[in-house]
Amino acid sequence: MEDEELWNMLKQGHRDALEKIFRQYVRILYAYGNRFTQDTALVEDCIQDLFQEIWHKRDTLGATDSIKRYLLGALRYGIIRKLRQGASFSSLQDTPSREFQLTLSVEEVLMAEEQTKMERTALQNAILKLTPRQREAVYLRYFQQLSYDEVAKVMHISYQAARNLTYQSLKHLKQYLSAIRALCIVGSTLFF
Repeated sequence: MEDEELWNMLKQGHRDALEKIFRQYVRILYAYGNRFTQDTALVEDCIQDLFQEIWHKRDTLGATDSIKRYLLGALRYGIIRKLRQGASFSSLQDTPSREFQLTLSVEEVLMAEEQTKMERTALQNAILKLTPRQREAVYLRYFQQLSYDEVAKVMHISYQAARNLTYQSLKHLKQYLSAIRALCIVGSTLFF
């Protein structure tokens, strides 16, 4: 069933459509939410609030061609709102972006088997060198496989800003990893 059809069924009051959407996306939402905060209870509350709000406001929901994009954007907004409510005035500045974390798990790493532990560590270190917004853009684009347009909508930025942010992220990753590889080559020749 396509997203538009499933979304329309939800808007018409079919509870099974809501349940199907929940089952299909809850893990993705939970993983994405945990990138902003390690407070799993807050993430679970935000997901629950999101689905309750969707159900209660189903009559006024707009159309969407991507339920995943809609849910990620709405969850991001809900988490940001809750984090800001709990933050002091002085720490409100860019709270969600500082909190967004992108860590690589074994399932997410798209490296060939011959890559070494050192290369994976270098990639993790390179990702940590990115700004939080760059990490978020990379996560949405490459780990959630959203288009640039969808990344822009989730992050509430322009399409061009999403492309630029992702491009700059990849450029920094490439530069950092190239420097690490060069150091490894020089280091290995010193030991022979």
